[in-house]
Amino acid sequence: MKTKFLSVLFLAFSISTLLGQPRLKSGDRIVTLGDSITEFGGYQAVMRRVFDRFYPELKIQIMNAGISGNKSPDMASRLKRDVIGKDPTIVTISCGVNDVWHGFYQPPSGVDLETYNRLMTQMVREIKSSTRAEILLLTPTIIHENLAGPENQKLEAYCEAVRKIASEEKVRLVDLNGLFNLVVRATQIGGAPDFHPTSDGVHMKPAGDFLIAAGILRALDIPMSQILQVTEPVIPQVHADDTRFQYWGRWDLRNAGSTGAVTVNTGSSLLIKFEGANLKLHFTTSQYTQQFPTLWLQIDGGEWMVTTPADELNLAKAPLVNGAHIARIVVKGFREWENRWDKPLVSSIVFRGATPDEGGQLLAPPERPAKLIEYLGDSVTEGVLVYKPAPEGKSSREGWPRFSDGRQTWAYQSALLVGAEPRTVGFGRLGLTINANGGVPPAIQSFPFIYEGVSIEGLRQPDVVVINMGSNDRNRASSEVFAALYKTYVETIRKQYPVATILCLRPFVGAHAAAIEGTVRGLGDSHVRYVDTTGWIEPGKHTTDQVHLNLEGNRIAAEKLAVILKGIL
Repeated sequence: MKTKFLSVLFLAFSISTLLGQPRLKSGDRIVTLGDSITEFGGYQAVMRRVFDRFYPELKIQIMNAGISGNKSPDMASRLKRDVIGKDPTIVTISCGVNDVWHGFYQPPSGVDLETYNRLMTQMVREIKSSTRAEILLLTPTIIHENLAGPENQKLEAYCEAVRKIASEEKVRLVDLNGLFNLVVRATQIGGAPDFHPTSDGVHMKPAGDFLIAAGILRALDIPMSQILQVTEPVIPQVHADDTRFQYWGRWDLRNAGSTGAVTVNTGSSLLIKFEGANLKLHFTTSQYTQQFPTLWLQIDGGEWMVTTPADELNLAKAPLVNGAHIARIVVKGFREWENRWDKPLVSSIVFRGATPDEGGQLLAPPERPAKLIEYLGDSVTEGVLVYKPAPEGKSSREGWPRFSDGRQTWAYQSALLVGAEPRTVGFGRLGLTINANGGVPPAIQSFPFIYEGVSIEGLRQPDVVVINMGSNDRNRASSEVFAALYKTYVETIRKQYPVATILCLRPFVGAHAAAIEGTVRGLGDSHVRYVDTTGWIEPGKHTTDQVHLNLEGNRIAAEKLAVILKGIL
């Protein structure tokens, strides 16, 4: 339905008023001036694909002049250095979202309409007088998908100012605001109300970047057919079922060779060894109605970097030295209250495969750790709110994929400390008596499945299972009820993993500690042990909210648990 709406709207809404050959010349240098929407480079990547596929002989350059947080005064002050000094032949100016949006901050820091109009006019005239560049003036996109909201109502006057400047200064107008409004409203009334071109109301998802790129490309008279062709899903050269991909965590690999490998857990990891200067990863992103999850990425043991899934994600921003490299990708954070149990799996990672650079290839995977530890728990195990949210107004759910961290949890890190492979299965709000976020059923029912209908049968058997359960049951069940459920839970795990050592942690908040300890002692299984975590964590010092462990708390818990794990392994 979404695709149909977009196609119809683009065919009906032609931003360019001229027909004929594209307005491109050999050696064109396109400078894109803007804020974070521009800096992130999403819409330029779409433009780059069009130029590379259909106009490679023109050798067109795209120079990104976006800086996060910039408003019209910031862009005007750096215009000479970042735009005019690049000797551009085409300049796109995207400015206005922050001028309005920041006016709703506390305290407000927006830019008034008169100042905005004056500076936008000034920038256009400076570029005209100092360069031979064709100017494409972009109206600001949107601020949240609530088109009748106060931010968008205020933004309209700024868009009108841009339209008037384009007319008076005789430069080309790319009316992105009109385009975004039409697309969002069409989907809202046409059967796809959850369609969001932005991740947080402002910053673009692939759909939003596509709309921006399409608007600019149409203004350059690029045929619609070419724009649509480059957005068709790329078929990976190496599919996700290839044995050279090493998966850590619970992954559904049943259809890895066709639709991709699927996981719904933070901490799930992918290790790839390859030869060449770069490697392109392919993820499915169409399931994300709003915000994307976050991923950790590391190459050759270097600095960890945060990124998000993409249809084509280059491992390295710049070509690597030709040779063998090892990449590690770890699921960092999810928008976890979206479906992650029943289909459609919104909060999920779908890895479709990889494409080596020309002359490159995948190599045999790194040696897998000899021991495997599975961690079963709730949000504290998952890594929710490892980072303290920003002050009031900045800690909404939209920030959780950034505030969470499945790699730096006590669970993932304790496994690494003892040289074992971690398999983290944590779901926020999960308990023995309560469903988790994202539709996950209580722990006893959810344990034997990756997600609804997909059994864990056939997965590698763990050497140790660590249970961190009870925090979400503390105000929902008596000790007697909880103890009975906990006994059933451990017995269910033992049946699935007959030879594993099972460690039953006292939850860090101490919930149902006596019931857990008593249950463990009553089982009569020497390979089921109670781990008393009393004194490990000081809530006021080692948590972000008296419950969720911060980085220091996770480090301490990991180191203390690692001592116990070493004695077992």
